[in-house]
Amino acid sequence: MSEQATEFHVDTEVSRFTKAGALLVAWLACYTIASVAQSQFVLQNLTELGVVINGNQWLEHTILDWWGLLPKFGGAIFLSLTLSVFISGRLGRWLKLRRNWLHAVGGALAMLLMLAIMHPLLNVTLIAGTRSFAGMCWQALAGAVGGELYRILRQDLARWIIQRPKQNALL
Repeated sequence: MSEQATEFHVDTEVSRFTKAGALLVAWLACYTIASVAQSQFVLQNLTELGVVINGNQWLEHTILDWWGLLPKFGGAIFLSLTLSVFISGRLGRWLKLRRNWLHAVGGALAMLLMLAIMHPLLNVTLIAGTRSFAGMCWQALAGAVGGELYRILRQDLARWIIQRPKQNALL
């Protein structure tokens, strides 16, 4: 009796809608972390100057900052994250990486580069929460989280969604 080996031929091409959705979710996470971190550093600096800020005011200012920074800072983050995942995706394919860890590195570098060029392009002073080394680290961390989340949603989750039903159908 001969055993037949089951061979799974799965098309792993991910649609543009999946990529766009992954990018939007990654951007939202990146922007939220960056905006909240910026707000917390500013509020902490104010309390060190002697300003009394209660819990409700912390929350209110954090939400208002999230909404208020959305047009310029959110747009700049979206543009830099989009360029970052495009470049890191191309570089990952060129290097033939199985898992593209370059998305996280690219996201962090994109945030730092974006903050460095915001003043000349938009005539905006650096985001107040980035005036310290810890603030810059949090912004870079936000970019790394955005890049890694894009990789997870774009590569891992999308392939699992595509492959799973086809594999189950063959069982």
